Amino acid sequence: MRLILIGFHLYFLIVSVAFSAPHSRLQTVDYAVYIGGLHAVNINLNISLNKNNYDIRLALNTEGLADKLFKWSMIAFSNGDFKQGAIMPRKAGRTSIWRGKKRSVWLTYAENGFPNVSFDPKPNPGNFDRIQPPILTARDLAGAIFSYLTFAGNKDTCVRSETIYDGKRYYKLLFENQASVILKRNQYSPFGGPTLRCQFKLKKIAGFRQKSQRYTGVADGSARVWLARIFSNATVVPVRIEMDTTFGGLFIHLISAKQTNNGKTNKFPDISNKLK
Repeated sequence: MRLILIGFHLYFLIVSVAFSAPHSRLQTVDYAVYIGGLHAVNINLNISLNKNNYDIRLALNTEGLADKLFKWSMIAFSNGDFKQGAIMPRKAGRTSIWRGKKRSVWLTYAENGFPNVSFDPKPNPGNFDRIQPPILTARDLAGAIFSYLTFAGNKDTCVRSETIYDGKRYYKLLFENQASVILKRNQYSPFGGPTLRCQFKLKKIAGFRQKSQRYTGVADGSARVWLARIFSNATVVPVRIEMDTTFGGLFIHLISAKQTNNGKTNKFPDISNKLK
């Protein structure tokens, strides 16, 4: 469960920039992850969005001491369509290497919304709860968070729930306890300004290990996310995510972003004036 939650916090960033205009848009976003005060993970994203579909790519790798101890890397993707305002995934998947072991999963969605799933290597079914086919409203993790951010930007609220099927596990993410918070710039992130903060937690439904410690490594099984607008013509994005673990606090900070739309490029932070 510890890896599911931490993996979600990182996977959350796959869809951290949504669209608000019907034009083609490319965006790159960078985050830094700190665990116990140490810079542990680097994240780089490339996002392509337009009126009718989305295509998202994520690459992450461990840094410094974490890289020497665990050697973790992951490449993930998700793409799909916008249909009457709904997020409809077509394909999703990820390939990760953890301590030298490579694992991949791919989801290909049929017209009825149910995904065909393939693994490499195949998991041992005896180690997991049996799972029934997910309901039609269940999305892949990236698609679900993309749906969440779009809703949050349109409704100006971070309170919501999303149902997710990632090929093995079936669960809900519950966002609640909204508060308006002003963040200040610090040595970790250049962002400062008004945000919406919500607490979120994972509610198991099926597909989890039958015998495992509850939230191993995680203090209470929940985390906090701060959402804000980085670019005026885009929706909200996570600018900070944090949780408590037995290894110390886990913090994810937005450190830079770049948006290209109709040939015009915007950067965050914008240092152009400082260079004049």
